[in-house]
Amino acid sequence: MSLQQSDTYQALNPKHRRRSTRLRPRSENFLLTDNRRKALQANALDVHRNMGLLAWAIRRTLDYCCLFDFQPRTNDRGLNVALRELMERDTQAEAIDYYGRMDWDDMRRIAQAQQLLAGDAFFVRVNGSLQMVEGAFCQNPTGRRDQGQWVGGAKLVGGRVRAWNFAEEDPRTGQAQDRIIKAGSVWQYCQHEARPNQIRPVAPIVAALNEFRDLDETFDHMRAKVKLDQLFGIAFARKEDAEAFDEDDDEASSAQEGASRVVDFGDGPAVFDLDEGESVETIQSQTPATSTQEFLQLCTQIALKSLDLSYSMFSENFTNYSGSRMAWIGFERACHTRRKTQRILHDKMARWRLYRWFLRPEFGGTGELNLPSGMTPEDVKFRWVPRGVAWWKPQEELDTALRSVAAGLKSMQDVCDEFGLGDYLDNVAEIAKEREELEQFGFLQKWSDAAMVRLTDGSDSADSEVTA
Repeated sequence: MSLQQSDTYQALNPKHRRRSTRLRPRSENFLLTDNRRKALQANALDVHRNMGLLAWAIRRTLDYCCLFDFQPRTNDRGLNVALRELMERDTQAEAIDYYGRMDWDDMRRIAQAQQLLAGDAFFVRVNGSLQMVEGAFCQNPTGRRDQGQWVGGAKLVGGRVRAWNFAEEDPRTGQAQDRIIKAGSVWQYCQHEARPNQIRPVAPIVAALNEFRDLDETFDHMRAKVKLDQLFGIAFARKEDAEAFDEDDDEASSAQEGASRVVDFGDGPAVFDLDEGESVETIQSQTPATSTQEFLQLCTQIALKSLDLSYSMFSENFTNYSGSRMAWIGFERACHTRRKTQRILHDKMARWRLYRWFLRPEFGGTGELNLPSGMTPEDVKFRWVPRGVAWWKPQEELDTALRSVAAGLKSMQDVCDEFGLGDYLDNVAEIAKEREELEQFGFLQKWSDAAMVRLTDGSDSADSEVTA
């Protein structure tokens, strides 16, 4: 089936961007065949590999979208502690990664990076661990009778994915071999946008790959031009004056005309002793011009918008506090969908581990946990909480948060979630434990007395007493 010129991605065809549009929409699965998807993914990975701007943009997005904390929420405090300890153990590299290279934090960050660059990534369950497969290696098998059922590396039956095929390259030989796995053993990590009929979504930066490449090439050209300017130093200009010399001074005139001015700055600043009518000028190209810098800034802004990043996050001195705050709030809203996709992945992993902990060894589990009477694995409550950011203005934001709690608009747990302060009940239990320990050594009374002194007279005289 041939594709019209308009049925394509500009990242695959950077020229001839002005063209007529087809009147009939086409499915993305037909527009993006295996070979074309490979070309897009290779293009994105190449830009990410060689351009610091895109690499930074990906890292910054991961910092906001991939940092989650596991919080058991059962009514049994002892069970919560056991769940947290087991999750901490089983998310280490030796337990979670089939190859023992990455822990869960690394795996979920790389999965998000692959989703941004290649469109999706895959987790294959193998013997109690997870094997991560890049989306670039998911493709249709070859030489099969059911070839017509395969689209983008997925076997479809009634519109549902029943199996996936991976053709990973052997790192020793570079050769690839088809590997078909049932869909029940594979988790596809992706985020669907714009088109509902996509089996494998397209990376969000595809629309900006040309801008990133153009920026990279422009920076190289401008850098070369700036270096070229450094090769030229100064120029001497002499004004012609026919009456400056008499006929008897022909020899002196010839000597002056033949002399060349050579200035070496290797020994530091130079002093020029110029003759009358001479001048010295530096050779400058005024590169880059102000208009060029403004245009490059606009191009950078457009490229970063493909990841919902504001220019103020790239250039911290671009705007004031209010502008930065508004840009950050907008980016936080844009991260909601990505965090939801991450949370779904975390929930799958956590439920998978829970069943292993509760099942007895003869059924394929570890049998490390015994549920309380009347509780089933589905009754075990937990959540993955995205870690909040530190306060911008601690005193003002903390005061606002506490007022919201007093007004019944938030809970203390909401405040802890917003600012990444952990589980509120765990914090209270830890504080109570510390107070008991301080009472044993008599420090608590001293600190209470010091606080009362400050409240009554506002002085800081109690500091020396407590320190002593």
